[in-house]
Amino acid sequence: MTFGIVCIIVGALGVAGGIWLAREKRAASVVGGIVIALLSLVPILFGALLLAYIAAP
Repeated sequence: MTFGIVCIIVGALGVAGGIWLAREKRAASVVGGIVIALLSLVPILFGALLLAYIAAP
């Protein structure tokens, strides 16, 4: 259960960092920030799946 929560927290920090990076004016920063934010959705989904699997009877 703890691992699922940690995955969600790490993913949320990655999304926040990607959005923060995408706010820069340079095109490379915008593209990199969007890529980081999208890739950070993977640990969030994985953590949610782990929590759902643990909670299922």
